[in-house]
Amino acid sequence: MKDARRRRIEQREENKMRNKSGNRRWFQMSLIGVCLGISLLSVSDIQAGRITYVYDSLNRLTRAVYDKTTFTYTYDQTGNRLTKRATLTKPIGTVDFDADAKTDVAVYRTSTGVWFVIPSSTGISYGVLFGGDPSDKPASGDYDGDGKTDMAFYRSNEGIWHIAPSGGASPYGTSWGISTDIPVPGDYDGDGKTDIAVFRASNGGWYIVPSGGGTPYGVPWGLADDKPVPGDYDGDGKTDVAVYRASTAGWYIVPSGGGTSYGVGWGGDATDRLALGDYDGDRKTDIAVYRVSTGVWYIIPSSGGTPYAVGWGGDSTDKPVPGDYDGDRKSDVAVYRAGTGVWYITPSSGAPPYGVSWGGDPSDIPVSANPASMY
Repeated sequence: MKDARRRRIEQREENKMRNKSGNRRWFQMSLIGVCLGISLLSVSDIQAGRITYVYDSLNRLTRAVYDKTTFTYTYDQTGNRLTKRATLTKPIGTVDFDADAKTDVAVYRTSTGVWFVIPSSTGISYGVLFGGDPSDKPASGDYDGDGKTDMAFYRSNEGIWHIAPSGGASPYGTSWGISTDIPVPGDYDGDGKTDIAVFRASNGGWYIVPSGGGTPYGVPWGLADDKPVPGDYDGDGKTDVAVYRASTAGWYIVPSGGGTSYGVGWGGDATDRLALGDYDGDRKTDIAVYRVSTGVWYIIPSSGGTPYAVGWGGDSTDKPVPGDYDGDRKSDVAVYRAGTGVWYITPSSGAPPYGVSWGGDPSDIPVSANPASMY
């Protein structure tokens, strides 16, 4: 049962949205340097119950996620609200360097340390040198909370994260991890910023640094051979700790919303690759695998629909790179064919499938919403 204080806060926010939408007012927000007007359409959101409210440990509202717009709130040390910033709503973890709420095609070239990006908003490609050590693992995310994906990598031989904020601040490094750790960046505290985090397979521990300023902490969850699959499985706007265990074909999930930990059997083939995403657009992570041996995707919609299969891929070098490439707030089935450097994408909106030639160097790693699936 939701406490009375939170419900009062939410009713106040909803009333504000009703009033603004009823007056046909527009909010202005900066996207890739251009001020665009975005209609909130919040009345329909409210009526349909399509709003996710996220609170911090002090019971303060940090985010209100509507169907098309997400509001992020900041506070001063005394608890007074300082800012309310609007960004476009998109599936958690979307690789979006230009903040247009569409997934961008991008690769990180390990041999040279260069990121090659095709922004979906302009199609004008570019490269950025950031990295270059053989041990660097791409770990992109929105670390500064400006709605754009930041280039970042985890240098495992040093245990240091290197982050280049898209907001213009100077790149910086943070020491967190050891050489065998796998980077698992995500928004574990729900403040709209990516948190630094690693999964340590040797002891099954998750080690997380909350961007909201909380104390770093560890979560024991997993075994030595498990693969981390962090995602927002309960739809509360926070990344959940989760692992996939190939030996049992089990997904084991710890809901951040406080529910009971649980397991789901899905997968089991030796060639299965993890392909989690939000395929039904309900703002919850769906369990999914891509079976390399057959080129078939197997997906369980979190909204309760019947599990289904999609044939897309089939080359032995294909890697799953699901993302919201068409901007309809649903993950699209897509593969990166490492053998040829071509991305093959099936838009969930119903548009014709297409290919994008981008990559092809043997050292290229596709920049994915779930970097752990690449290692």
